Amino acid sequence: MKYTFQDSTELPVQRDFITDLHDFTKLVKEVVPLEKASRLLNEKKKKSTVAVESKIKILDEFETGVTKMIQELDKNLEDMGLAIVKDESIASIVSISSKKKTELGKELDDNVKTVEFELDQLSTKIVSLLDPFFEESIYNSIDTYLLQQEDGSISGKQISFAENMEYWFNLDFNATSLKVDDFYKKFSLPIWVSGGLLHREDRVKSIDLSNHRVVSMDYNGDEHLEALLKDDDSEHVFRVVADKNTFMIFHNDNDITVDEELVKSLEEEEVLLLIKKMKQYFLVAVQSRALSKVLFDGKDAISENRVFDCLKIIAAKYGDLINECLDKGYNKEEITIKMERPDETRTEKYISKAEIFRQLSDVGSEGLELADIMNVTEK
Repeated sequence: MKYTFQDSTELPVQRDFITDLHDFTKLVKEVVPLEKASRLLNEKKKKSTVAVESKIKILDEFETGVTKMIQELDKNLEDMGLAIVKDESIASIVSISSKKKTELGKELDDNVKTVEFELDQLSTKIVSLLDPFFEESIYNSIDTYLLQQEDGSISGKQISFAENMEYWFNLDFNATSLKVDDFYKKFSLPIWVSGGLLHREDRVKSIDLSNHRVVSMDYNGDEHLEALLKDDDSEHVFRVVADKNTFMIFHNDNDITVDEELVKSLEEEEVLLLIKKMKQYFLVAVQSRALSKVLFDGKDAISENRVFDCLKIIAAKYGDLINECLDKGYNKEEITIKMERPDETRTEKYISKAEIFRQLSDVGSEGLELADIMNVTEK
């Protein structure tokens, strides 16, 4: 499917923008109330903590004051041989105060546990709502990928960036193991070896890496890739570092690509093809993604109640595309795109600014703020 503006120029992002707009307004209507509830719970937890700490402080001051007063009045008691009255009075006050502080602490712990349980439920719900939208509907994000293979399994992460926002996915791959021959059959690299019957001498040998495990891959989503390859006994460890059409290959920390003799036996086209397939692996082999965290300014956006700030970043991106749709469309009150199927069938799809505004205004002041950012407010 090809997506264009109404003047037939291509959309900068090849997506059904109208569907994404509907999904965004739906997401806002679901998430904003949940974050409001989370914020109220966090305020409740903070107030409870402050209230209990204040009571404990008052008890401490009372205990200290009464103890000091008794100690100042103890001279006559000592002269009469009744110092035990002073000691037991102080001990009694300390005991009663300690018991009350313990009760207050337990009360606070119970309240905090209840609030945190409710916060965890809200966080889980918010993540479940953000997950499908964050997977593909945040435009022009920078996506980076990590893969690790250990203990007979593969795990991976996608870390994406958009302005002040960072969001992580746990990746599930369609394989449980990964070797070099999964990318390239009979891949080999030259190394130096020592040998000889009468006397030892160094010579270049081509070593087959087909059975080497891919221990890790780190891909920045653009040109930079680093991969670590190991054989079963870790005798021959290779590290591939690639940027655009250049690369370095290390064998046990020795750079093959700066050795003139080894370079003569290096099949550059094969290496570049291996690197290309490694990069593509994150696009073709990911079976599923699960959103695991969202950060804003480096802090947990959900626990810190900064999800709305993340929505504002998305709204700004959508607002830019809305403005472009309006500039290149015929009706300045409607956001319109054209869709062209492979058989060249063309259809138009649109949503009015008024409809987006109506949907967002239902949310309250937060929705109105987003509508303003997206340039769909009523003039």
